[in-house]
Formats: sequence, C-alpha cells, structure tokens
Amino acid sequence: MESIIIPNYNNLEEIQFNIYDSEISYYGGSQNWFPKKFHNLSGCGPVAAANITAYLSQNFTDRYNTLYPYKGIISKKDFTMHMVEIRKYVKPGLFGLTSVDKFSDSVLAFSSDRGVSLSSHILADSATSIQDAINFIAQALSQKLPVAILVLKHSLKEFKEYTWHWMTITGLKLNLKDNLPYIIVSSYGGRQEINLDLLWNKRRSKDIIRLAYFN
Repeated sequence: MESIIIPNYNNLEEIQFNIYDSEISYYGGSQNWFPKKFHNLSGCGPVAAANITAYLSQNFTDRYNTLYPYKGIISKKDFTMHMVEIRKYVKPGLFGLTSVDKFSDSVLAFSSDRGVSLSSHILADSATSIQDAINFIAQALSQKLPVAILVLKHSLKEFKEYTWHWMTITGLKLNLKDNLPYIIVSSYGGRQEINLDLLWNKRRSKDIIRLAYFN
C-alpha cells in the first residue's frame, strides 16, 4: 500500500456545522426535510450546496454574509427554507445531479444573484491517485472550507448508502487503528466517517468520485 501523507495534518480541525430543532442537533442538512417528496429523493446536491453556502455566510461574514439570510443559531426551519431556495439553482435532473461542473456553476449563479463573487475549485479528472484527493481536501480544510463530494457508483457494499449521492466533507484524519485516511462527512443530517482508502482505491475505473470547494 502506498504511503499516505496528509498535509498540514495538525491544522486540519474538523469543521463544525450544526443545525438545531428544539433540543435536537443535526450535523448539516438532510434532503428528507424538503417539503416535496420528489425533492426528498433527489435533494442531496442542493443540500450540499446549502450546507456550504450557509457555512460560508456564518463563518466568513465579511465576504459571504448574504449567502444565508437568516441570523443567529441555524434552525432546521430556516435552513429548510434555504434548501428550498438554493434548489431553484442547483436543480437535479431526472437521474439526479451527476455533474460536478453543473453543480459548481449552479452554486456560483446562486451566489452571484446575492452579490457574492465565489470561485470554485474542482479536482481535475487527471488527478487519479488518493494522494491527489487528500491534497485537494486538505487544501480546502486548512482554509476552514468544506468540500462537496459526489460518489456515483461503487462496487463495495459498504458504500451502498453513499452512492449516487452528494455529501459535505468536514474533516480528514488518519485512523490510528488501521493507519488509513478517513473523511468526515455530513449526510442526511448526520456525521459519518468514511474510509477514504477503501472508497478511492477499491473502486472500478467506471466508478466516479468528484470533489469541489468554494471561496
């Protein structure tokens, strides 16, 4: 197995993005909150976009304040309205949202309409090694920026719930038990840890994983 290096490992603190509903705390948004059933089924891309834009607005207020119109603690009610609004831009097709470029362009359009000039960073198709992915994720997280990840297909059953699915990466770490890299993600309003070595290195050539972040 190739040696894994996580750049700036000591500086990669996990991003905390909590949404509250009375006494319940969620780790990011959930597509199940959409009022319409069809949006529940195809809402993971808009949720990732909603997570990222709300987080930027709350944590970099001097630059991104207008991306999320609600102030104070992020409530489930307010965030759901934000999800509905951003879905007008980040629109899944019949088979979902399968293009990272379309996802990126849609987030930029949403931001532009709110007077914010964002830049997108997309991991190139030519970047095929796990070290390329780790470097890309670490570059974002070292700036306290979450990363959108799209996993289309995967041959391993462990990743069934994560396929054909957008998530938000909030952390990257080496697991001391197996000395392998793990990503921390927000998915369906919960915090999950995913073995990045398995996800990246045990996929088939036709299995697509795409990454993007914004600043």
